[in-house]
Amino acid sequence: MTEEAKEDQTRKRHKFRCYKPTDETLQDKQVAPATALSVETEVKKIVEESRSSGSTEIDLNALAPRKENWDLKRDVEKKLAKLEKRTKRAMAEMIREKMKSENTLSAD
Repeated sequence: MTEEAKEDQTRKRHKFRCYKPTDETLQDKQVAPATALSVETEVKKIVEESRSSGSTEIDLNALAPRKENWDLKRDVEKKLAKLEKRTKRAMAEMIREKMKSENTLSAD
């Protein structure tokens, strides 16, 4: 391969997703707009799967869309539990110290 051919392969190709180029030479690099899946087809698919498995119950969690930050909450939950324990322990220690200082002042 020549040096130019190698350089062309390593060079990034432009893809226009949101921009409609006015230059005719760039028209072929325009990406077709994405189409969103309809909710009805997804629900029908899940219902068909549940019918084919013989189950009469439909999992409503599978039908309802998840919030966009569900994975963040799941990942942070363990860390928050650990911090909650540390916070309670620290607060208990502070209360004990305050009680000790009050007892030493009242004893004097």
